[in-house]
Amino acid sequence: MPTRSIVRRFLLLGMLVLLCAACAGRATRHQAEEGGAALEVSQAESRHSTARGAYPDRMSPLEADELDDYSSTPVQVIADPLEGWNRFWFGFNDVFYTYFFQPLYKTYAFVTPQELRTGMKNALANALFPVRFVNSILQGKFLAAGVEFGRFIVNSTLGVGGLMNVTKGKKTIVPVDEDGEDFGQTLGVWGMGPSIYLVWPVIGPSNMRDTVGRAVDWMMDPLLFVPGTATMNTISAGIWGGLRFNAADDTLNTYENIKKAAVDPYISLRDMYTRYRQNRIAQ
Repeated sequence: MPTRSIVRRFLLLGMLVLLCAACAGRATRHQAEEGGAALEVSQAESRHSTARGAYPDRMSPLEADELDDYSSTPVQVIADPLEGWNRFWFGFNDVFYTYFFQPLYKTYAFVTPQELRTGMKNALANALFPVRFVNSILQGKFLAAGVEFGRFIVNSTLGVGGLMNVTKGKKTIVPVDEDGEDFGQTLGVWGMGPSIYLVWPVIGPSNMRDTVGRAVDWMMDPLLFVPGTATMNTISAGIWGGLRFNAADDTLNTYENIKKAAVDPYISLRDMYTRYRQNRIAQ
C-alpha cells in the first residue's frame, strides 16, 4: 500500500480518537444530569422487551444463547442523545436485513455446502489472529496472547491454513474466548467509557468507544491492510467482504430472535449490546 494511503489511515484514526474524546466528555455531563431517570426508563423498557440476544459490535457474530448469560446483569446507564437518528438507521437496517440481505444469504447457504461455509468461517477467524494477539498484549493478558499465538500456529499448519479449527475446545493454560479481544475492549480496560450509543448503517449497534476500536482493528486486519497495487487491494477487500458475508448466518438468526421476542427491538438490542460489551470488558 502506498505511503500516502497509510498516512491517510493514521490521520483518520487520529480524528476518530479526538472525536471520541470530545463526545465522551459531553456524554459524561449528559449522564450526570439524566443518569437516574435514564437508568429507570431503560430498566423498565428492558423488562418488557427482553430478547434472547443481540448481534455483535464487530463482524464476528454472537449466538443468542451466549447473551442469555448476561440477561440478569444490570446494564449501565446508556447515553442515547441521538435516539431519533439511531432509530432511523435501525429501521433502515431492518429493511435491509429482512428484504435484501437475508434472502441473499439464504440463497447462498442453499447452494453452498455447510462444510465449505464452516471452513471459510474458520479461515476468517484464523486470519484475524493479529487483532486478538495485539489486543491481548495491550490489555496485559500475556498468557492469553500466548494461547492465541499457539492456536494460530496449530490451525495454520495442522488446520490447513485455518480451514479447520483444530484447537477448538482444547484446554488451555488460561481460559480464552474464541472471539478473542478487540480494541474497543482494550479502550474499556484502559478506563474509557462507552460514550454515546450509535447505530451504523448495515454494521448495526455500537458506541463511540467501539467505533474507534473498530477502526483500529480494521487497520490490523491482514486482509485490508495489504501493501500492494490498487488491484491487489481490491482483491483482498473482496476476499474480506466474502468471508464476512459467509459468517453472517449467526448474526441474522440472532436478529430474528430479537424481533420475535421483543416489544421494542431497538431498546432490547441497545440494552443487550451494552450489557454484552460490559461483560466482555470485565472478563
